[in-house]
Amino acid sequence: MTTFGGMMRYTSAIIGLALTLTSSLSSAAVVLETREPPPEVIVEHPAPRHGYVWVGGHHVYRGHRYVWHRGHYARERRGWAWHDGGWEHRGDRYYWHDGGWRR
Repeated sequence: MTTFGGMMRYTSAIIGLALTLTSSLSSAAVVLETREPPPEVIVEHPAPRHGYVWVGGHHVYRGHRYVWHRGHYARERRGWAWHDGGWEHRGDRYYWHDGGWRR
């Protein structure tokens, strides 16, 4: 027979696993769609920084308009390469795809 404490640990483990899977899947998912085309990307020229990669800036659609989200450095991950997110035009809509790390 399972105790109440054992049941709580089991439930917590399931919830933790579900949250982990959800967050890992969401990074590959389309997170936004709009009919307005995004503005031209603002080209940033960061200085090289040892041990870090540059995550490029991008336009975010908020409140019926685009807002620029500046790029930033992310700690390098050995064996992985960063790919920036981007807007994809399909039909009469634009879809945002998050960037992420790839092997």
